Amino acid sequence: MNAKFRLLMVLSLSVLASACGKDDGAGVSPAPAPEASLSPQSAPEPVSESTPESASESDLEKVPVITAFDINNIPVANKELGEYPFFFPPKGYRYVTDAQSTLDENASIRDPDRTLYSMGSDRIHLVEGKTFRARLYNEKQNKTPERDFPLIQRHYENAITAAGGVKVFDENKALGKTYGLQAPNKEQQAKPRTSRRVGLVYVIRMQDMEAWFEISCGGEKCSFTATEKKKI
Repeated sequence: MNAKFRLLMVLSLSVLASACGKDDGAGVSPAPAPEASLSPQSAPEPVSESTPESASESDLEKVPVITAFDINNIPVANKELGEYPFFFPPKGYRYVTDAQSTLDENASIRDPDRTLYSMGSDRIHLVEGKTFRARLYNEKQNKTPERDFPLIQRHYENAITAAGGVKVFDENKALGKTYGLQAPNKEQQAKPRTSRRVGLVYVIRMQDMEAWFEISCGGEKCSFTATEKKKI
C-alpha cells in the first residue's frame, strides 16, 4: 500500500512539474524586434532625369557666348614703331584734317583722348591716350574711290602686321562683304553710297604701351585713327 502511494505521489509530482514548465514557457513573451528608429528616416527621393543643373546647362548652350576682349591674349611685339602716328598712307595719298585739304595737327591730334574702337556689331572697346584722326586725301582725285579701298586696306594690313600687330575686328567679315573685291549685294546696293563703310581695327601690344588703329572707308573717303595708350 505504501509502495503504491509513493508511486502515485511520484507520478503526480512529475505531471505537475511538466505542467509548470509548459506554463512558464507560455507566459514569457518573445522579445520584440528592436525598432529601427523612433522617427523612421524617409527614403531618398528619386533623382529626376532633368535636374536643375542639367537644365541650366541646356539653357546656356542656347545662349551665344560673347568673350570679353583681353589685351593679354595679344602677343607682345618687340619692333620699333617709329614716329607717331606710326604708319603713313599709301603712295598717292596723304593725311588731311577732315573737311580740309591740309593737315591741322591741332585739330587732328588730341592728347589725351577717349576713343571707341569697334569689336563687333554690339561691342566696343574704350581706349584712352594720344589720338590721331585724319582723312586720306588724293590730290589727283580729290576723293577715295571704292576701287582704292582694297589697296588702302592691304597697305595698312601689311604694315601693321609686319610690326607685330593683330587684327581684332574686320567689318568685311562681320557683314559678309568686301568692297572693291566683289560686287555689293542687293541690300547694299539699295543703300546710299555714303552709308557704305568698311572698318578694320588693329592693336599692337608692347611692353610699355598699346597702339590701336582703325581704317574706315566709305562714301568715297577713307579715314585713319591711331591711339597710343601708355601703361602707367
